[in-house]
Amino acid sequence: MEIMPNPQVMLVVFIVFMVTMFMLNKFVFQPLFAYMDQREQKVTSDLELVTREDNELQRIENEIHEILSHAKTQAFTAKEEQVEEAKKSAGAKVERMQNENREKMDAFMAKLQESRDSMKNELRANIGDIESLLAAKIKHI
Repeated sequence: MEIMPNPQVMLVVFIVFMVTMFMLNKFVFQPLFAYMDQREQKVTSDLELVTREDNELQRIENEIHEILSHAKTQAFTAKEEQVEEAKKSAGAKVERMQNENREKMDAFMAKLQESRDSMKNELRANIGDIESLLAAKIKHI
């Protein structure tokens, strides 16, 4: 048994194939390609959006870093000013207290000198009485 190609069947098969390809192209491939193009555009637009947002985020981070650096500098400056002011205030207070203590010490030394001088004078005035008491004590021993 020999198989012979039939041109009519071949023509019908070719026509059916072409109609099938046309229908597949119209109802499957074109919508699929359109969907793939839309998907690619959406991915591209999302990527651009992410890039813009990333740039915005980087700008905001830089701005935050700049603000924090400025704030740290201001805080350090304010702290240094407060420390200097406190040192000056404490230095003035210490100097005032030292002056007061010097005045008190001078007054105490003057009073002590007066007391010493008055005791010397008193001892000189009473030296005769002390000598007689001492002689009496020695005789008694």
